[in-house]
Amino acid sequence: MLKKLKSNKKYLVYGLSIIFSRGLEYFVLFYAAKYLSKQDYGTLEFYKKIIELGAVALAFGLPSLLLSYTRSVGSKINLTFLSFLFISALALAVAPVLYYFNYQFLLVPILFHAVFFNNGILPVYFITNRGSTAAAIYKSVISIVFYSIVFTILLVSENKSLAFVNVNYFILPLGLLYLFKVFWNADISKRFLWKYFKLFQKLLLSSLTLVLSNFANIMFLYTDILIIELISSNSKVDIADYSFALNLCNMLILIPLTMVQVEIETIKKTKMVNALNSKILKNITMFAVVVIIGYLFLINTFYQNFQSTLWLFFVILVAKVFQAHGVLLGSYLLVIKKFRLNLYINIFALFFNIIASILLFKFFGLIGIALASILSLSVRYALLRYFSNYFGAK
Repeated sequence: MLKKLKSNKKYLVYGLSIIFSRGLEYFVLFYAAKYLSKQDYGTLEFYKKIIELGAVALAFGLPSLLLSYTRSVGSKINLTFLSFLFISALALAVAPVLYYFNYQFLLVPILFHAVFFNNGILPVYFITNRGSTAAAIYKSVISIVFYSIVFTILLVSENKSLAFVNVNYFILPLGLLYLFKVFWNADISKRFLWKYFKLFQKLLLSSLTLVLSNFANIMFLYTDILIIELISSNSKVDIADYSFALNLCNMLILIPLTMVQVEIETIKKTKMVNALNSKILKNITMFAVVVIIGYLFLINTFYQNFQSTLWLFFVILVAKVFQAHGVLLGSYLLVIKKFRLNLYINIFALFFNIIASILLFKFFGLIGIALASILSLSVRYALLRYFSNYFGAK
């Protein structure tokens, strides 16, 4: 037993940090769902998802690029530094566009998430350069600070629906100070930086496919909320209902994300996918039962105003099972640098989902959007499975 625990220590440490971080996020979201009106809760969820989507666009595919290309210690710190400079410059470039559409207040939140948070470049630096334990500590600390401030805003602020926006204005200066310390301690050499700058330029030019693929992939995840915002006559309330069910179902994705991030270096070297996929399948199945029991408990006790979302929850859960199975396969295609193929698969799934969601929403409402997710995610999974096997997954 002890031997087995030691062999899975890296899973436990990093996995616990993800569970801890997500636990804080869910605590805040559950509090908001309980004590905010559905209108305000829907607005809160809408801005949260827009920030996350914008951060993926601003990060420009660099987190995945750093995972795929960084092998030596020098490449990891220098390319991370250059990535930060590029993201900062890109943020300044898009600022006028956000101002034109009256979304300038989202620039700071998007920048913080692109650099420091879950889909940012700094978490990738920790996992590839310092290992899973250091990455776990970083993730835990930044989550405590971030969600503590969000919760405080929900308690005392009059603009509770902007909690996920305003928190970033408090925490970004702290993040920049810490990032300066990381780069200062790394003692970056101008000579080596220039060498890696030339490499970085080549990677950027060749990574446009990866950028579009990542954006299509993340856009796919948020399409449901955007469609509801655009075509629903009561969008914020519908977003509240859909997001409440979606947040619980998203817990399934924690399993493959944790295991793939921990094993990313092993996947690069050995292309061992099937054994890891079997472990993921087993864990997803067990955890799905826990999620179902938890949801039934919540809507029959503390969140009775969400009881009408039960069937919506079950449909979304099925969709998330397909999505969870695709995480490893999609990561494998990125590791072997099949960026264009991954792009085509994600774009096809994205447009399939958009068309199906609009059509099915007219007949089945929110459940129609969830049914569209099942169709598109199952097709995406089948394509990822076929091409992963075709390109040597073991």
